[in-house]
Amino acid sequence: MNATDDRETTIPAGRDAEFTGLIRCKRCNLSYTPSKSTSALRLTYCSFLCELGDLGFSMQGLEHMERVKKTDEQPKEPVRAGTE
Repeated sequence: MNATDDRETTIPAGRDAEFTGLIRCKRCNLSYTPSKSTSALRLTYCSFLCELGDLGFSMQGLEHMERVKKTDEQPKEPVRAGTE
């Protein structure tokens, strides 16, 4: 399986032949020009919103994430389910 198998390239005929470089968005299936995409994954999604909707996060948001530091506080006794 190729990485581009899920993308569909459109090749219109006749007077629309100038749009041969258009590909279809993986989420909304609309044709778009990758150079005008607002998504970080330009060859997969037509916009930032399609990327966010399909993945549940954006690549730019993922790049800027920071880890939450663990606190040194630990419970003195482990809490067990069903005991009171």
